[in-house]
Amino acid sequence: MVTIMNWSAWAIACALALWMGFDLLRTNRTFGEDYLLSSEEGEIVDSDTGETAARS
Repeated sequence: MVTIMNWSAWAIACALALWMGFDLLRTNRTFGEDYLLSSEEGEIVDSDTGETAARS
């Protein structure tokens, strides 16, 4: 039983690592480096609609 749980944990860890690698490549192809490294303090923009959040 412990052996099955051990192999299952390794399989889950491997699947997560593959998923993160795939997501890394997909994100790098979708967005440019300037967009990924940019940070604008205090400004929240909805990337789908281009709307800026209202400030209180």
